Amino acid sequence: MGKPEQTLPEPCVIMIGREVTMSSLRFAVLPFVVYAALGLRAEARTTQTANDEKEQQEESALLRELAVIREEIERLRTEVGDLREKVGDIHRVAVRPSAPPAPESVELDQNRALGSADATVAIVEFSDYQCPYCERFFSQTFPRLEESYIDTGKVRFYFRDFPLTQIHPQAKSAAIAANCAGRQGAYWKMHHGLFTNQAGLGTELYQKLARELSLDLPAFEACLAEPAESQRVDDDLAYGQTLTVQGTPHYFVGKVQNGQLVNVLRVNGAQPYELFSKVIESLLQ
Repeated sequence: MGKPEQTLPEPCVIMIGREVTMSSLRFAVLPFVVYAALGLRAEARTTQTANDEKEQQEESALLRELAVIREEIERLRTEVGDLREKVGDIHRVAVRPSAPPAPESVELDQNRALGSADATVAIVEFSDYQCPYCERFFSQTFPRLEESYIDTGKVRFYFRDFPLTQIHPQAKSAAIAANCAGRQGAYWKMHHGLFTNQAGLGTELYQKLARELSLDLPAFEACLAEPAESQRVDDDLAYGQTLTVQGTPHYFVGKVQNGQLVNVLRVNGAQPYELFSKVIESLLQ
């Protein structure tokens, strides 16, 4: 008897078995591939976010540094401006000719006086409403003089106009506005308002201040146009020139005697309070 024939599986069964096995493998591997891809993408996003945050931090730090630099530039600009002004003051003092001797006496205009009429010492100021150094005296030195000497009855303060119209075109009209306000009892309030608003000198400001002071506006405006008021300012200027006033502000300090200033001392320029105080104290002794 021969050996029984060995039955081989049909080729189609073997092929089908292989396909089933590869499909199963693909399905088994696919999740790992997806997870790996998602992981790489998440890692890329994390890296990008970290880079973005780093860039934002660097940008913020740069902006802070720029802000600090800007502040420093502004501070330096202010310091340079102050130094330039001080150098200008030093230059003016250096090139200014020596002051002439003080006059023997100075006339006192009682219509523009501040302080007690019984004061034994007086200051006469020749000033220009548009002069920056006159404004400096008004805002920095005058308040301390007023507190220490004028309000206490020790010193009487007089004001005279000396408009330098060649360089200060609004100075004369401002002086006329103050004098016209004086006709209605508001000279010193207008005087203070003009210096406080020096940058805006002009007709609009004069009318605005007149309204704030409750002045009779028609009378005030009519006064502004009167030739006599213009002449009054010119007379002050001419008188100052006879006293060898050459610029503003300019002061004469002395004792009051028979309606005049005697024992006169000359003070030139917007000097500090301490200098005026020293002069005044020497006269009060």
